[in-house]
Amino acid sequence: MINNWLDTFIDVERNPLMAGYDLKEESYIQKQLTEDDLWSIFSGMFSSKVSHDTSYKYGFFKSILDSLYNADENLVLTFDQLFYKFTEIYWNLVLKYNLRQKAKTKDGRETSLERVLKEALNKQEIIADVSFEAISDEMKIKISHKVKMKCKENVVGALFGDSKHTLYSFSKKSEYIQLNPLVYAFMTKHKIILEKMNYFEWAKYLEKVNEKSSTRNLLNNLDTITFRSDLSVYRRILFEEFEERSCFYCGKELKYGDIHVDHFIPWSFIKDDSLWNLVLSCPQCNRKKSDKLTPELFVNHLIKRNHIILEKDADQISKSYQDQKLRLIYYWAKCNGYHEIWTPGRKVRTLEKIQ
Repeated sequence: MINNWLDTFIDVERNPLMAGYDLKEESYIQKQLTEDDLWSIFSGMFSSKVSHDTSYKYGFFKSILDSLYNADENLVLTFDQLFYKFTEIYWNLVLKYNLRQKAKTKDGRETSLERVLKEALNKQEIIADVSFEAISDEMKIKISHKVKMKCKENVVGALFGDSKHTLYSFSKKSEYIQLNPLVYAFMTKHKIILEKMNYFEWAKYLEKVNEKSSTRNLLNNLDTITFRSDLSVYRRILFEEFEERSCFYCGKELKYGDIHVDHFIPWSFIKDDSLWNLVLSCPQCNRKKSDKLTPELFVNHLIKRNHIILEKDADQISKSYQDQKLRLIYYWAKCNGYHEIWTPGRKVRTLEKIQ
């Protein structure tokens, strides 16, 4: 089955006009794919035989993984969404960890991405070790736009080519990718494994192009390049604007100044701070829940809460939000190893409230 399916790509591989980075607009190949087919494709994407002049493809793939749950109903992600994540990733790799993103050349020339980030650092007089999260929203958007304009020309088509034209359709002119539904389902089901595969090959590449002293704790640095946002603004929105005055989990009354904001689906899995996944909790529940899931009944509770927000102020919830998507993300988290279920204390009161 795998060999027969891969035979369909022989012409693509032999045709020089189809080199991925040269493409301006292309559609994914519409063909039924088995899990074996998809594992073969992703194994090929991460193979050492695939050409990597820079680390961009690893960073772009991580940007897609981190944005999976923000795709709209047609599985579309805009370049603005993706390159915002891409910029956040490389801000920390380049400016915080001082890692080169391509092999050193005789003239010492850096990649366009490195030059854009360092220029922004110098022009805006930002302290070198400041995280991306700490700079102003206006500056983040401005820097992300410059990164997008420099990097979209090669990386989008290159990853498309490496995936044997199966991962997504894309348009550089309209600035979007549209994920293949079969591949999207596979990526959500195996997100953690794919993330680790990407980290491993990414780390091997960076070790090749950097000094040994720069690559200590490299895998850990890659795993922490996306930081959690300051959630205080969400605490204010939920507590003051939507009057959430009790712990989402145990029902205990919340007192201002002693309120935690919790990611209902653990941040370690979803890596996103959208309001539809954030709830207010007491400190005790937040600490005990940690990065665990709760019983599925609480998914219904969260959906009801999100409907209240949508009725009062729809702009507060991402346009890509759907009740069914929330249920699926909960299921996908289980598929990715989040098996431990934490049940809150005072559960009788809480469950009665939910029902």
